[in-house]
Amino acid sequence: MKNFKLLLALLPFVLFSCASVKKSAMRSVADMLSSPDGASVFTSDDDPLLIRDALPLALKLYEILLSYDEENADLAAATGQNFAMYAGAFVQMPADMLDDEFWREAEAARIRAKKLYRRGRNYLLQALELRYEGFSRALEAGNYDDAVSMLGENDAQTAFWAGLAWLGMASTDPLDIELAASLDKAVLLIYRSLELDDENSGIHDALIQVQNALPSAVTAAMRERSPSMSAFMDEYYARAGAGADTASRVQYHYQRALELSGGKSPSPHITMATAVSIKEQDAAAYRDYLGKALAIDPEESPDTRLLTIIYQRKAQWLLDNIENFFLTDF
Repeated sequence: MKNFKLLLALLPFVLFSCASVKKSAMRSVADMLSSPDGASVFTSDDDPLLIRDALPLALKLYEILLSYDEENADLAAATGQNFAMYAGAFVQMPADMLDDEFWREAEAARIRAKKLYRRGRNYLLQALELRYEGFSRALEAGNYDDAVSMLGENDAQTAFWAGLAWLGMASTDPLDIELAASLDKAVLLIYRSLELDDENSGIHDALIQVQNALPSAVTAAMRERSPSMSAFMDEYYARAGAGADTASRVQYHYQRALELSGGKSPSPHITMATAVSIKEQDAAAYRDYLGKALAIDPEESPDTRLLTIIYQRKAQWLLDNIENFFLTDF
């Protein structure tokens, strides 16, 4: 009887200890997954099919951990970034490369990609809200200067991926008028990430598309609602020696992306081929950019090996299907 009473007395402490250990273990796993080392497990792999098949389970693991630790901003950011990466690399990109006869499959995949981009964007915005209470309300209300003023240097990556996921959603469904009307927020986040971290080559890559592929009215709307960001842009481009015209700024971001990536990323070349050469109907430049993308050795940058392989497959497909993009002889 005494032993039984002792067990009852100790039981709350045992249960508390178990719960504490469980929470500690969950936090340790979450910290590992949200660290750069956790991300490199995927991005350094050389087997896109393996990662494509593994990521859905990994994404659900991120969500499970986040449900146990809802205030973990870094985990929310990592979850959102991985959803956006999966949507782009393994759902939208394969859909875009399907033959016309598979248009139904392609359309279904784009609908799915849009949902995944949205989920990723929402987690990334959640991360920023967790760090700065009131951020989401300011952004939604159109108080852009108030929103971006909250963000610091450590938020650059999160803001960038939130903007990128936002643009990704729009790229899957150009006819979504309501979404299109919100893209100035995506541009705001990407330019704020540039202000916070000029040395991220991915930001410059994205800004090639912002400058050349998005309607100018989107950036104009952002500038009107954010005087501070408009002033930063003018000062930044003047300091960089880039003119006010789109072509000059596109070339600046292209060269800066190459510089920062050490020429080891095929993405800037592919962006120039698709966002610039097709628009200008310059088949020679198109071939040149894609040739440069294919000439890169994936082993030169082990940490981004997976992305290099994926982008080079896209570059080869773009070359093989050049007739789909040019009206004149090529």
